[in-house]
Amino acid sequence: MQRPAPTSVRTLLVSDVHLGSKHSRAEEFLVFLRQFQPESLYLVGDFIDGWKINTGWHWSSVCDEIIAHLISLARRGTKIHYVAGNHDAFLRNPAFRAGCLATLPRFEVGNEFVLETVAGWKFLITHGDLFDCVESNVPWLSKGTTAVYDACLSMNRLCHRAWQPSDRNPYGVCSVLKDRVKRWIRFVSDFETRILDHAKQRECNGVICGHIHTPDIVSSDSMWYCNTGDWVENCTGLVERHDGQLHLVRRYDEDLFLRLPAHEESIRRCFDDSETADVEANELVSVNGETASHGYAA
Repeated sequence: MQRPAPTSVRTLLVSDVHLGSKHSRAEEFLVFLRQFQPESLYLVGDFIDGWKINTGWHWSSVCDEIIAHLISLARRGTKIHYVAGNHDAFLRNPAFRAGCLATLPRFEVGNEFVLETVAGWKFLITHGDLFDCVESNVPWLSKGTTAVYDACLSMNRLCHRAWQPSDRNPYGVCSVLKDRVKRWIRFVSDFETRILDHAKQRECNGVICGHIHTPDIVSSDSMWYCNTGDWVENCTGLVERHDGQLHLVRRYDEDLFLRLPAHEESIRRCFDDSETADVEANELVSVNGETASHGYAA
């Protein structure tokens, strides 16, 4: 059966695919990836789960197909930016990049990039682990809890197969659990504030990150915060269409849309200090075409 032609988009952003982990939703991710023909593709960290190399490495033929598809996209003109994360921090080693990525066409690796949208907005793109106090100060704790969480994922999937419909999220319970833990970490480490402050220092209008497996679009303090989510619990990705609209595709929830103004003067008006302008900024975010309250939904 012939696949439908992929949709042409300006930018595609995905994170936390965790290829190499048995809980990676590699098959669903490949289906998602094949739906688009992007001009630029951003892999926003933890694309490969290097933590599993010595403990439960699971590299399937689908993983090979994903890599082959990425190379095919690059050869057809897609510029691919790979942002290193905590699970693929080996990419932060210049010697590794020079040795293993030198032969890959149109691949660029870094800790962060700046994306300028068709509407003229600038977004800092970074994984987010460098702004997580747990990862920065006690990385052993993060690695230690991974084994516990993997056991929870396995149990959740077994329960899903036994008692839940096949179209439900097989990791739904773990998604809720992880969201609660990450909310606590975000509160303690002031994650969003720190990452937005860094984006402001880079003269950006917002940030696009991953790391915490919580897909979201939020307007806050004249800045935009977008999280691309993951391909373990949520199966989500962020798309910039040619008209400038940002579309957060969410498999198990309603999609989010961010309608960015086309002109710089409109951008300034949206983030004026007046209450009316706050409402305008909030109304830029919508759920499946309907305006979202409070400027966000997740």
